[in-house]
Amino acid sequence: MRCAKKACFIILLFLILLTAVYFTGNNYERARVKKVIDGDTILLEDGRKVRLLSINAPERGQRYYEDAKAFLKGMVEGKMVVLERDVAGKDEYGRALRYVYINSTFINLEMVKKGLAIAYIIEPNTKYKKIFIEAERYAIKNKLGMWSTHNFSSCRDCIKIKYFHFDARGNDCKNANDEYVVFENICKMDCDLTNWSVQDESNNIYIFKNYTLRSGKTVTLHSGDGIDTEEELYWNNKKSCKAVWNNNGDTLF
Repeated sequence: MRCAKKACFIILLFLILLTAVYFTGNNYERARVKKVIDGDTILLEDGRKVRLLSINAPERGQRYYEDAKAFLKGMVEGKMVVLERDVAGKDEYGRALRYVYINSTFINLEMVKKGLAIAYIIEPNTKYKKIFIEAERYAIKNKLGMWSTHNFSSCRDCIKIKYFHFDARGNDCKNANDEYVVFENICKMDCDLTNWSVQDESNNIYIFKNYTLRSGKTVTLHSGDGIDTEEELYWNNKKSCKAVWNNNGDTLF
Protein backbone atom coordinates (compact mmCIF):
# COMPACT_ATOMS: atom_id res chain seq x y z
CA MET A 1 0.00 0.00 0.00
CA ARG A 2 1.39 3.38 -1.03
CA CYS A 3 1.22 6.22 1.46
CA ALA A 4 0.60 9.90 0.81
CA LYS A 5 3.70 12.10 0.64
CA LYS A 6 2.82 13.89 3.88
CA ALA A 7 2.17 10.61 5.73
CA CYS A 8 5.42 9.09 4.47
CA PHE A 9 7.35 12.18 5.53
CA ILE A 10 5.86 12.02 9.04
CA ILE A 11 6.75 8.32 9.36
CA LEU A 12 10.32 8.96 8.16
CA LEU A 13 10.71 11.89 10.55
CA PHE A 14 9.44 9.75 13.42
CA LEU A 15 11.98 7.01 12.68
CA ILE A 16 14.82 9.54 12.51
CA LEU A 17 13.79 11.09 15.82
CA LEU A 18 13.40 7.66 17.40
CA THR A 19 16.95 6.73 16.39
CA ALA A 20 18.27 10.06 17.65
CA VAL A 21 16.58 9.56 21.03
CA TYR A 22 17.81 5.97 21.34
CA PHE A 23 21.44 6.95 20.76
CA THR A 24 21.43 9.95 23.10
CA GLY A 25 23.60 10.34 26.17
CA ASN A 26 27.18 10.67 27.30
CA ASN A 27 27.98 7.09 26.30
CA TYR A 28 27.14 7.67 22.63
CA GLU A 29 28.83 9.58 19.84
CA ARG A 30 28.73 9.73 16.07
CA ALA A 31 31.85 9.43 13.94
CA ARG A 32 32.89 8.57 10.40
CA VAL A 33 34.98 5.48 9.73
CA LYS A 34 38.02 6.18 7.58
CA LYS A 35 39.37 2.65 7.30
CA VAL A 36 38.84 -0.90 8.51
CA ILE A 37 42.13 -2.27 9.87
CA ASP A 38 40.99 -5.85 10.52
CA GLY A 39 37.92 -7.77 11.63
CA ASP A 40 37.62 -6.02 15.00
CA THR A 41 39.49 -2.72 14.64
CA ILE A 42 38.60 0.45 12.74
CA LEU A 43 40.24 3.83 12.18
CA LEU A 44 38.10 6.95 12.49
CA GLU A 45 38.55 10.11 10.42
CA ASP A 46 39.63 11.96 13.58
CA GLY A 47 42.60 9.58 13.88
CA ARG A 48 41.34 7.40 16.73
CA LYS A 49 41.57 3.63 16.55
CA VAL A 50 38.52 1.78 17.82
CA ARG A 51 38.58 -1.82 19.05
CA LEU A 52 35.12 -3.37 18.81
CA LEU A 53 33.97 -4.48 22.25
CA SER A 54 33.02 -8.03 23.27
CA ILE A 55 34.31 -9.73 20.12
CA ASN A 56 37.54 -11.19 18.83
CA ALA A 57 37.87 -11.70 15.08
CA PRO A 58 40.47 -13.97 13.43
CA GLU A 59 43.97 -12.52 13.07
CA ARG A 60 45.96 -12.39 9.83
CA GLY A 61 46.86 -15.93 8.77
CA GLN A 62 43.88 -17.48 10.55
CA ARG A 63 40.81 -18.90 8.88
CA TYR A 64 38.09 -16.33 8.18
CA TYR A 65 40.41 -13.35 8.69
CA GLU A 66 39.64 -11.98 5.23
CA ASP A 67 35.92 -12.79 5.57
CA ALA A 68 35.60 -10.91 8.85
CA LYS A 69 37.55 -7.92 7.56
CA ALA A 70 35.57 -7.79 4.30
CA PHE A 71 32.24 -7.92 6.14
CA LEU A 72 33.22 -5.13 8.52
CA LYS A 73 34.59 -3.05 5.64
CA GLY A 74 31.39 -3.43 3.66
CA MET A 75 29.31 -2.41 6.65
CA VAL A 76 31.15 0.64 8.01
CA GLU A 77 34.09 1.91 5.92
CA GLY A 78 33.52 5.49 4.79
CA LYS A 79 30.23 5.69 6.69
CA MET A 80 28.87 7.48 9.74
CA VAL A 81 28.42 5.15 12.70
CA VAL A 82 27.24 5.42 16.28
CA LEU A 83 29.78 4.44 18.94
CA GLU A 84 28.71 3.34 22.40
CA ARG A 85 31.03 3.24 25.38
CA ASP A 86 30.74 0.72 28.22
CA VAL A 87 32.62 1.09 31.55
CA ALA A 88 36.28 1.06 30.44
CA GLY A 89 36.81 3.41 27.51
CA LYS A 90 40.32 2.42 26.38
CA ASP A 91 42.54 -0.66 26.26
CA GLU A 92 46.21 -0.92 27.18
CA TYR A 93 47.20 0.13 23.65
CA GLY A 94 45.23 3.37 23.80
CA ARG A 95 42.48 2.19 21.46
CA ALA A 96 38.93 3.32 22.17
CA LEU A 97 36.70 0.40 23.19
CA ARG A 98 33.26 0.74 21.66
CA TYR A 99 30.11 -0.99 20.51
CA VAL A 100 29.45 0.06 16.90
CA TYR A 101 26.08 0.63 15.24
CA ILE A 102 25.05 1.62 11.74
CA ASN A 103 21.37 2.39 11.28
CA SER A 104 19.66 -0.36 13.31
CA THR A 105 22.48 -2.93 12.98
CA PHE A 106 24.60 -3.77 16.03
CA ILE A 107 27.84 -4.53 14.18
CA ASN A 108 29.71 -6.27 17.02
CA LEU A 109 26.82 -8.62 17.67
CA GLU A 110 26.18 -9.29 13.99
CA MET A 111 29.77 -10.47 13.48
CA VAL A 112 29.45 -13.01 16.29
CA LYS A 113 26.06 -14.17 15.03
CA LYS A 114 27.50 -14.77 11.55
CA GLY A 115 30.44 -16.75 12.93
CA LEU A 116 32.97 -14.10 11.86
CA ALA A 117 34.14 -13.44 15.44
CA ILE A 118 33.92 -15.09 18.83
CA ALA A 119 32.29 -13.59 21.90
CA TYR A 120 35.13 -12.09 23.95
CA ILE A 121 33.85 -10.54 27.17
CA ILE A 122 36.37 -8.80 29.41
CA GLU A 123 35.50 -7.14 32.72
CA PRO A 124 34.27 -4.52 33.35
CA ASN A 125 32.70 -4.17 29.87
CA THR A 126 29.91 -6.70 30.30
CA LYS A 127 26.77 -4.71 29.40
CA TYR A 128 25.73 -7.07 26.59
CA LYS A 129 27.39 -10.26 27.82
CA LYS A 130 24.23 -12.36 27.69
CA ILE A 131 23.27 -11.56 24.10
CA PHE A 132 26.83 -12.06 22.83
CA ILE A 133 26.97 -15.53 24.38
CA GLU A 134 23.57 -16.32 22.86
CA ALA A 135 24.75 -15.08 19.45
CA GLU A 136 27.82 -17.33 19.59
CA ARG A 137 25.69 -20.33 20.52
CA TYR A 138 23.46 -19.56 17.55
CA ALA A 139 26.46 -19.46 15.18
CA ILE A 140 27.85 -22.73 16.57
CA LYS A 141 24.50 -24.50 16.40
CA ASN A 142 23.97 -23.42 12.80
CA LYS A 143 27.64 -23.99 11.81
CA LEU A 144 28.11 -20.47 10.50
CA GLY A 145 31.42 -18.92 9.48
CA MET A 146 34.33 -20.24 11.51
CA TRP A 147 32.04 -22.85 13.06
CA SER A 148 31.17 -24.38 9.68
CA THR A 149 33.88 -27.05 9.66
CA HIS A 150 32.25 -30.21 10.99
CA ASN A 151 35.29 -31.48 12.87
CA PHE A 152 35.94 -28.08 14.40
CA SER A 153 32.43 -27.97 15.84
CA SER A 154 32.42 -31.59 17.02
CA CYS A 155 35.87 -31.31 18.64
CA ARG A 156 35.20 -28.00 20.35
CA ASP A 157 34.32 -29.70 23.64
CA CYS A 158 37.00 -32.38 23.30
CA ILE A 159 40.14 -30.28 23.68
CA LYS A 160 40.81 -29.22 27.25
CA ILE A 161 43.67 -27.39 28.97
CA LYS A 162 45.21 -29.96 31.30
CA TYR A 163 47.96 -27.71 32.65
CA PHE A 164 49.06 -24.10 32.09
CA HIS A 165 52.62 -23.26 33.21
CA PHE A 166 52.77 -19.52 32.49
CA ASP A 167 55.75 -18.58 34.72
CA ALA A 168 59.05 -20.05 33.54
CA ARG A 169 61.84 -20.63 36.03
CA GLY A 170 64.49 -17.90 36.03
CA ASN A 171 64.71 -15.50 33.11
CA ASP A 172 61.63 -15.99 30.92
CA CYS A 173 63.40 -14.85 27.76
CA LYS A 174 66.25 -17.33 28.26
CA ASN A 175 64.03 -20.18 29.39
CA ALA A 176 60.94 -19.71 27.21
CA ASN A 177 60.37 -23.45 26.77
CA ASP A 178 59.54 -23.65 30.47
CA GLU A 179 56.45 -21.65 29.58
CA TYR A 180 54.00 -24.18 28.22
CA VAL A 181 50.40 -25.27 27.89
CA VAL A 182 49.30 -28.91 27.95
CA PHE A 183 46.22 -29.74 25.87
CA GLU A 184 44.31 -33.00 26.21
CA ASN A 185 41.81 -34.70 23.90
CA ILE A 186 39.22 -36.18 26.26
CA CYS A 187 36.99 -37.62 23.53
CA LYS A 188 36.93 -41.06 21.92
CA MET A 189 37.77 -39.65 18.49
CA ASP A 190 40.87 -38.04 17.00
CA CYS A 191 40.69 -34.27 16.49
CA ASP A 192 42.29 -32.48 13.56
CA LEU A 193 43.62 -29.22 15.03
CA THR A 194 44.97 -27.85 11.74
CA ASN A 195 44.40 -24.06 11.66
CA TRP A 196 43.23 -24.00 15.27
CA SER A 197 44.95 -21.23 17.20
CA VAL A 198 46.19 -20.32 20.67
CA GLN A 199 46.25 -16.65 21.60
CA ASP A 200 46.86 -14.38 24.58
CA GLU A 201 45.52 -10.91 25.43
CA SER A 202 48.46 -9.26 23.63
CA ASN A 203 47.60 -11.03 20.36
CA ASN A 204 50.54 -13.43 20.39
CA ILE A 205 49.18 -16.20 18.18
CA TYR A 206 50.17 -19.80 17.56
CA ILE A 207 48.46 -21.66 14.69
CA PHE A 208 48.48 -25.46 14.57
CA LYS A 209 49.82 -26.74 11.25
CA ASN A 210 48.85 -30.21 10.00
CA TYR A 211 48.39 -31.61 13.48
CA THR A 212 45.98 -34.22 14.84
CA LEU A 213 45.59 -34.84 18.56
CA ARG A 214 44.73 -38.50 19.08
CA SER A 215 41.96 -39.67 21.36
CA GLY A 216 43.01 -39.63 25.02
CA LYS A 217 46.41 -38.08 24.25
CA THR A 218 48.06 -34.81 25.30
CA VAL A 219 50.31 -32.33 23.53
CA THR A 220 52.52 -29.67 25.12
CA LEU A 221 52.92 -26.29 23.43
CA HIS A 222 56.15 -24.52 24.47
CA SER A 223 56.69 -20.78 24.01
CA GLY A 224 60.28 -21.15 22.77
CA ASP A 225 62.02 -22.77 19.81
CA GLY A 226 62.36 -26.44 19.00
CA ILE A 227 61.52 -29.26 16.61
CA ASP A 228 57.90 -30.39 16.69
CA THR A 229 56.99 -33.96 17.59
CA GLU A 230 53.65 -35.65 18.16
CA GLU A 231 53.79 -34.84 21.88
CA GLU A 232 55.80 -31.58 21.93
CA LEU A 233 55.12 -28.45 19.84
CA TYR A 234 57.06 -25.17 19.79
CA TRP A 235 55.85 -21.62 19.17
CA ASN A 236 59.01 -20.69 17.20
CA ASN A 237 58.04 -17.02 17.10
CA LYS A 238 60.34 -14.37 15.62
CA LYS A 239 60.60 -12.15 18.69
CA SER A 240 63.96 -11.60 20.36
CA CYS A 241 62.36 -12.61 23.66
CA LYS A 242 60.38 -15.78 23.06
CA ALA A 243 58.33 -15.57 26.27
CA VAL A 244 54.58 -15.24 25.69
CA TRP A 245 52.63 -15.53 28.93
CA ASN A 246 52.52 -13.00 31.79
CA ASN A 247 54.12 -14.27 35.00
CA ASN A 248 51.17 -13.23 37.16
CA GLY A 249 48.68 -15.07 34.96
CA ASP A 250 47.25 -14.51 31.51
CA THR A 251 44.21 -15.16 29.35
CA LEU A 252 44.46 -18.09 26.96
CA PHE A 253 41.89 -18.56 24.21
